[in-house]
Amino acid sequence: MARSHHRHKKHHPQHPHAASAKQKRKAAPVFTIFLGLFGLGIGYFAADTIASLVIGTIVGGIIGYLIGHNLDKMAAR
Repeated sequence: MARSHHRHKKHHPQHPHAASAKQKRKAAPVFTIFLGLFGLGIGYFAADTIASLVIGTIVGGIIGYLIGHNLDKMAAR
């Protein structure tokens, strides 16, 4: 007669959409980087000075963070 402790236990995978908080992607860092680089390019083509590069990068990064943060808040609902 078969004994149950000799049987292999089957592993049931988790639901594919159930992700932990660490696995969820955040939009804020992505938008911060891309719009920061975009601001860097605008600063380069606008005035071609170091100050315009720095200001363009900072302003682009701030705008990117705000957009990404709002997208994260909307996705959490």
